[in-house]
Amino acid sequence: METAVTDVVFGLDGVLVEWDGRRPITGQYPEGIAGMMFDPSDEWGMEFYLAMLGSGWSEERVLNSYEKHHGPAIAWVLKMYLEHEEDGFIGMMPGMAELLGELDKAGVRLWGLDNTTAKHVRLAQGRFSELSKFRDFRASSVGRLRLPDPLFVRGAIRDFGIDPESALFVYKDARIVKALSGMGLNAVAFKDTDNLRKSL
Repeated sequence: METAVTDVVFGLDGVLVEWDGRRPITGQYPEGIAGMMFDPSDEWGMEFYLAMLGSGWSEERVLNSYEKHHGPAIAWVLKMYLEHEEDGFIGMMPGMAELLGELDKAGVRLWGLDNTTAKHVRLAQGRFSELSKFRDFRASSVGRLRLPDPLFVRGAIRDFGIDPESALFVYKDARIVKALSGMGLNAVAFKDTDNLRKSL
């Protein structure tokens, strides 16, 4: 692969790997339970608590707070979700394993930076050997800063030692892409590997 890009910074779920948050509890509880837990209209639902985990809350703190709002029975389901989190991984995104191999062979440095937990990153790395090609993968839970916070982004650029002018940032969330572009960074919304190849 010929490219002027020297570094690529990736998001994890929905970019590198396929992830389904319902899978860790699928088959263990009625579908209605999962629907209730992932109801986007619930201000104290999974979206909120996953964001808190990605912001550095401990699992214990999340479970205690979740129980206050939803009761011990549903909090137990969340506990099972956290214990079986790895089951949510489906596989690498189509064509991604091949693309990472080509980039690595071409000398392009690979990095990860995302709103997630260090645990989630470790699980993904243990599941997918392709992620061993990454030089570092920074999770928001470690520094308790989330994308697109400029402090989080600039800190990673500094610590990774990358040149922003020759780096490409790849994310699923268009809001993150827009914010990164507003910082003067080269950022693209991930659709599929074919489109990403064109961007590279």
